[in-house]
Amino acid sequence: MQPELEHIAIEASQQSFHFFKRSDTVFLPYWHYHPELELTLIKKGDGTRFVGDSIASFSDYDLVLVGKNLPHHWVSASKTENQEAYIFQFRSSLFKSFTECDAFYTLFEKAKRGLHFFNPSETLIEQIIAFENLSSISKLSALIEIIEQLTLDNDFNTLASENYLERLQLVGSQDKIAKTTNYILEHLDEQLSVKRMAEFTHMVPQSFCRWFKKHSGHSFVSFLNQTRIERVCLLLTTTNTPIQDIAFSCGFESLSHFNRTFKNMKNYSPSEFRKSQK
Repeated sequence: MQPELEHIAIEASQQSFHFFKRSDTVFLPYWHYHPELELTLIKKGDGTRFVGDSIASFSDYDLVLVGKNLPHHWVSASKTENQEAYIFQFRSSLFKSFTECDAFYTLFEKAKRGLHFFNPSETLIEQIIAFENLSSISKLSALIEIIEQLTLDNDFNTLASENYLERLQLVGSQDKIAKTTNYILEHLDEQLSVKRMAEFTHMVPQSFCRWFKKHSGHSFVSFLNQTRIERVCLLLTTTNTPIQDIAFSCGFESLSHFNRTFKNMKNYSPSEFRKSQK
């Protein structure tokens, strides 16, 4: 996937960092990057999170620190009235003049590949949610406290692969791959063949497959299956819908192919996975 550069006018806002609360019925695909680091808390929502070449499910209280220029987006699985996210965007240079904050830069270095904090404390969650009601000066001190807590939290997963950013720089940036991956996500429940995608991108099938893998880090089939399986996992854990119905609703046309793909990716059968999560 090739991202779109997002321009965040921090200086024009007369603030040293950018914070906003996002409330939507659905988080639509918006594959983008920016020179600011970004801390995102999904207070309420579910779907698939894409950070670099990492593809994973997200749900309530998903907390991720994205490094500078690392492409990312969160894509909802369904429309609801209460999808909410709290988002901080800031330059690492914000803390340069504070010697006490030197430890932050170890965290920021790790965040180049994206960090998912899978067990954030209730105190941290409460601080983030209460942030919007603080005064300007209190917001700055609260941001420092929030980042300090992240430096002390060892319960995190690194997201993008080690060579992702290097590979991204080599292939350059194009709008075409962003439009292509957005199209895939918007039609995930449909039959998406190599031929169909080749026609969409005005390529022959073989050229499309090479081009897609070069830019996304995944083969087309791998990207499609991983994205579908993550959506399946979400539905297995949040609904009582029969497994067969879930498989077909996520675009799988054959139960044997679905079961085989699921087992290969998750090391569980779909029914075993559902039981383990409950």
